[in-house]
Amino acid sequence: MSFVLTIRLLATILPAFAVFLTLLRLYYRWSRRHLGYDDAWAAFAVFCAFFMTAGAWTRSDTPATGPFHHSPYVRMIGYYMLNVSFTCVLWASRMSILFSIIRLIPYLMAMRVHAYFCAVLFGLMWTALIIHKLVVCESNTAWKHLPGVQCVLGHAVGAFELATDCVADIILVLMPMRLLWRIRLSFTKRVLLMGIFSASLFTTIVSIVHGVYVFSPNRNAEGILAHILASTALMVCNLAVLVPWLMRAFGHREDSEGGDPTPGTSSSAAPAKDLTTLRFNHHEPIVLRDFDGDKPTGSARQSCESEEIAPMTFSERSRKSLSMAEREAL
Repeated sequence: MSFVLTIRLLATILPAFAVFLTLLRLYYRWSRRHLGYDDAWAAFAVFCAFFMTAGAWTRSDTPATGPFHHSPYVRMIGYYMLNVSFTCVLWASRMSILFSIIRLIPYLMAMRVHAYFCAVLFGLMWTALIIHKLVVCESNTAWKHLPGVQCVLGHAVGAFELATDCVADIILVLMPMRLLWRIRLSFTKRVLLMGIFSASLFTTIVSIVHGVYVFSPNRNAEGILAHILASTALMVCNLAVLVPWLMRAFGHREDSEGGDPTPGTSSSAAPAKDLTTLRFNHHEPIVLRDFDGDKPTGSARQSCESEEIAPMTFSERSRKSLSMAEREAL
């Protein structure tokens, strides 16, 4: 199989599957009236994916292969379209994951401010990477007259791209881990949520392999890995929405608290809840305290004593706030 046929197949099949998953995700969110900024970033990634595929076909359309027999100038435009859109698909997908995490963070948590700071950082790295690539390609234009019509990005771009990829993916893994660390969940639910948000590590693995070929003289392998990397990132950004939807569609349910059944009751008698929705008991009273912060006020103290329920701790309030945020996101 020739390289032209290989690159065209990969540039068509992989993005097409990723786009299908994204459209499915957008339909689900639209049907629930839960569209948000993370869906907007995913939609933008789909828009860029079309340009990436078109750029791959244009660059590989030589006078000998067709079907349009483009000139070297048109193929050079196709390369720029491919290179810029590849970067946009990759970083728009990361933005979508980041804003999916932001939707789960309660408004009063300081982590929400940190997440918005990371969004600004992602945007700066995204912009700097595109500018760096364009400067390198325009500083040495000999590649425009070669048969392959592909810019040699060099070690500087490869190192910068690999560093930004690793930093971004590590942030996308550690931030949800920190968010879910102190939340009391069942083992199944915890593994599910951790696994969904850890899927960015797959993108990191492909990024490392792609970075290795950026350093090497093998331009064909670099182009192939670029399509695999962009499509992988677009698929991963949809997991936080599609996996819970599929789990719910197949009727996978369990206890909302995820702990052992209450003594005297069987596990089958426990009320069934959605696996992907954090639901907690909302019957605890709100305890009003005096200004000295030592004791509850009279009516609230009597309510606590009569119900024999301790005042809500900060951890419980955090769990409830996260529960409401997740129901809003899903």
